[in-house]
Amino acid sequence: MGHSVAEWTSSLVLQMPRGLIWNYEPNSTLYKYVAGYAPRLEAAETNADLLLDEMRPETCFQTLPEWETYLGLPECNVSNQGFESRRAAVVEKYHRKGGLQAWNIEKLAADLGFDIEVQEIFPHHCLRGCTYPLYEERYRHVLRINVYGITQAYATCLDNCLTPLVLQTAAILECTLNTIKLGGKYYEYVYYYDEESV
Repeated sequence: MGHSVAEWTSSLVLQMPRGLIWNYEPNSTLYKYVAGYAPRLEAAETNADLLLDEMRPETCFQTLPEWETYLGLPECNVSNQGFESRRAAVVEKYHRKGGLQAWNIEKLAADLGFDIEVQEIFPHHCLRGCTYPLYEERYRHVLRINVYGITQAYATCLDNCLTPLVLQTAAILECTLNTIKLGGKYYEYVYYYDEESV
């Protein structure tokens, strides 16, 4: 809780020497001189109070670049990232627990603001039912990532030449997941349109 300029002025006046030549009336030159330092102290105290918010990545504002440097971010070279997506990346990496199970990948994406479903593709064997699909051998080391809520992640042949090849939000998700994946494993991304936009 910060002190006002008047409270800082009063505190500074009390620190000055006592005597006949030290006039502390509010209209005196000495009082005005001392009162000139009070706004600086009030601003310093306000900034110190704001630093409490900078101690956690969820509420940081001024120290976001320092948090990114500390956590080795950005992991992906994606241009034009907004402040909120940069802070979400800091919060996600700060609280990341590890593990690459399907549910953990879904939680990681949810922390970044994406709605995904991870589908593990298992090979067929004699103990599976007859209706289980026969996947190709290439799916042995692939996880299918179904991404909901991102429309038109990739450019198509019907788009004009100014459409980016990959949407920036899709690039953030793919780069982040590809950075932490296990060696020899691959992700196949499938983007689904919003129900309202179809």
